Amino acid sequence: MNVTSSTPDPESISRAFTEQVGDAIRSARRTREWTQAELAARAGLSSNYVARLERGELGPSLWVAHRLVTALGTTIDALLGGVREAPPIARTKFAKRYEL
Repeated sequence: MNVTSSTPDPESISRAFTEQVGDAIRSARRTREWTQAELAARAGLSSNYVARLERGELGPSLWVAHRLVTALGTTIDALLGGVREAPPIARTKFAKRYEL
């Protein structure tokens, strides 16, 4: 018997979110007509890292996201405005204990 779940797989949601963030970074960079190397230099990152972010291989940490939006002259909210769904937040022992 093959049972399918109606609950989305957290890994696929996370992967889709990371890809959407990468697309948003690429779009903002291209709007400014910058190369990946130019964005990387302005944000103090390596161009290889920026390429991996744009391909959705990596998701930026808050520190990296801050560096990117500062270099792009925008905000995180504006950059991610087109991102529809964030990955689910994992419940941790801390969250359960303090009802977060």
